[in-house]
Amino acid sequence: LYQSMADSHVLAKQLDGPLDGLSWTEFCTLLRENIEALIVNFHKASERISHLEYICKHKTDTMNDLQQNQEDAFEKMSEQLKAQDHCWQKEKQYLEQQYSNLLAEAHARAQECEETAQKNRQKLYALEQICEKLAHENASARNTLANAQNERSSLLAACALLSGALCPLYERLCEISSQRNLLQDQVNLHNLVNQKIGRLLCALPTNVENNQDEARLRQRRAKGLVYVFRRAVIAVLAANRLRVLAQHSCSLFIWTDSSRRSIGIRVCVGEPRGRRNLQFCSTGFEEEGVDCIEALDWLTSSDLYTAIISSVSELQDVLNKPDPNSWLSGQSLISAAKNSFAKLMDNLRILMEAVQVNPCRCTAYLERDSLIQRLACGLHRVNAQALEVGL
Repeated sequence: LYQSMADSHVLAKQLDGPLDGLSWTEFCTLLRENIEALIVNFHKASERISHLEYICKHKTDTMNDLQQNQEDAFEKMSEQLKAQDHCWQKEKQYLEQQYSNLLAEAHARAQECEETAQKNRQKLYALEQICEKLAHENASARNTLANAQNERSSLLAACALLSGALCPLYERLCEISSQRNLLQDQVNLHNLVNQKIGRLLCALPTNVENNQDEARLRQRRAKGLVYVFRRAVIAVLAANRLRVLAQHSCSLFIWTDSSRRSIGIRVCVGEPRGRRNLQFCSTGFEEEGVDCIEALDWLTSSDLYTAIISSVSELQDVLNKPDPNSWLSGQSLISAAKNSFAKLMDNLRILMEAVQVNPCRCTAYLERDSLIQRLACGLHRVNAQALEVGL
């Protein structure tokens, strides 16, 4: 029995040594302990088998329930899939019908869009033609505007030059007129004096007259050096005065007609901003630096432009009338021209009076062979003559 148990590997306790060394009692005790242990193990195995059978039965019941539930779920799912398939079929038919309608509508819209695009292309072509035409008109308008601006600048510069020449000429004419009256009075007075002197000479004897002539000659010779000195002093004073006048001058240049050999026309500027500094030298007055800002300001003066436009507005209104017979038949054109010229002269006088009121702002543009230079040369000649006579 012990050997069978050992071969089956069910011994709970085994001997370390051989069996021959044990007594019969020890061997029975060992066998009994192994049998008891084997019985205990058998009971435990039986209990475990019962427990496992219970578990297997429970799992079998659970599996059967799950299988039944799964079959029920499969049946429900199959029914749902059939119902879903039926719904999908209906929805598919509905979508196909809707797609057909949308496709037909899209074709119709595409046709309309094609027609609209064709119309838009035609409109675009027409707009391009209009744009090109407007571009040409714009370029032409720009050229016209540029030409008008150039013409305006040219006319303004011409008006500035003519105004600068007209106002000094008018002032000189007024001064010459007053001087002519004064000189006429002096000539008349001189004629009266000559007549009285002639009468006195006729009344005086001849010898007395000869003695008076000799006395006058001696007196002239005695006063010759004094006259030379006085002329030098007068020339210096005149040169200094002319220098001050040149510093306060508003002359731009002097124009002379070489073909006619005229005395020249002085052209002035109005509203200058600064005064040119002059230096006196042996040959006259020289300029420290040429400053053309005043000339540019005058030739492009906005005040002058405003004065010209405001002055000729009445004449322009008459000329812009649609019916020329209305002003050709009467004196309206001449009256408007006269009034415009009067306004123009008043405005120009105001602009040029600004220069006269504040002369320190003016600029002198001296030319060659000017009066100052000629006075300087005359002063040198007088000084040379004074040195020759011992002064």
